[in-house]
Amino acid sequence: VCADATNEEQVIKLFEKAGSHLELAIYNTGNNFPGKIIDMDADYFEKSWKSCCFGGFLFGRESVRRMVPSGGGTLLFTGASASLRGRPNFGAFNSAKAGLRTLAQALAKEYGPQGIHVGHVVIDGAIAGDKIFNHMPELAKKLGAEGMINIEGIVDGYVHLYNQSAQAWTFEIDLRTSIEKW
Repeated sequence: VCADATNEEQVIKLFEKAGSHLELAIYNTGNNFPGKIIDMDADYFEKSWKSCCFGGFLFGRESVRRMVPSGGGTLLFTGASASLRGRPNFGAFNSAKAGLRTLAQALAKEYGPQGIHVGHVVIDGAIAGDKIFNHMPELAKKLGAEGMINIEGIVDGYVHLYNQSAQAWTFEIDLRTSIEKW
């Protein structure tokens, strides 16, 4: 099912198709939005915020609306190193991802007592997937296999969060390669 994460009606319809019993929901949208703030149009900044943060709000709200009545579930948000710090030339992306992270924290504190495990996964680096191989092959070659995060490793991180006991929930994990400079 395909939906525009920034369109409330489409997000609601997505969840209606998923049904009322929801055990796991993962919000993974928001491409990098580079650019110097001085040159940035307000529309560009807003597009970043809508994709990364507002879409997360819609997704999170619809998730908890289904998880609360069924007694719990796991709601995970994909972040980036931009969630934790500002970098030059990424003001739109940094602020949007930081907003998503604090939204996830609010959801965790608000709905954790009702059995909903909310987590935030910081993806710190390039992902070894079709996007980089097809659209940035030079960068993929430069980074090499050691310099890109393995998709299977990312899946392992999400599965780990999903399988955690309520007596030891993790809110946030960082996933990166061993050679990432952080």
